[in-house]
Amino acid sequence: MKPIILLAVMAIAGTGLGVGFLGNTINLDVQLLGVGETDLASPIEDATIKFNIDMIVGNQGNFKNVISDCFIESPDLIVKGSKVFCKLTDDNGNVVAEGVTVLSADLPGGNILAVPIDDPQFVASQVQNIHDVILVVQSPSISAP
Repeated sequence: MKPIILLAVMAIAGTGLGVGFLGNTINLDVQLLGVGETDLASPIEDATIKFNIDMIVGNQGNFKNVISDCFIESPDLIVKGSKVFCKLTDDNGNVVAEGVTVLSADLPGGNILAVPIDDPQFVASQVQNIHDVILVVQSPSISAP
């Protein structure tokens, strides 16, 4: 009887290990992720985000507080042609409103950039609907020689 119990334990352990290896674990380190021979680097290291909150008055005198702009300030230079995204998310992490600005000139460190939020109905950008903000700074494309 002992060999049957030992065989059953080995079968259960083998099944558990087999199922555990079905999921692939991917460790992604952006600093080590590269294209060709070049590593990808973050265009800025630090940023402060502030908001412009406007009061919109409705037909019946009620009002809504909405986020109309993100103000981005970084000690780092943001170069001309960079795209700056300000994404507002809800409790589930879904992007409900966002704004994007493409820089027409270099933005020296310490200067403030206004990114208007594109939400013409002012539904998603209401302050009570926003849980978090995501800032994305995308450097301009570098054309290959």
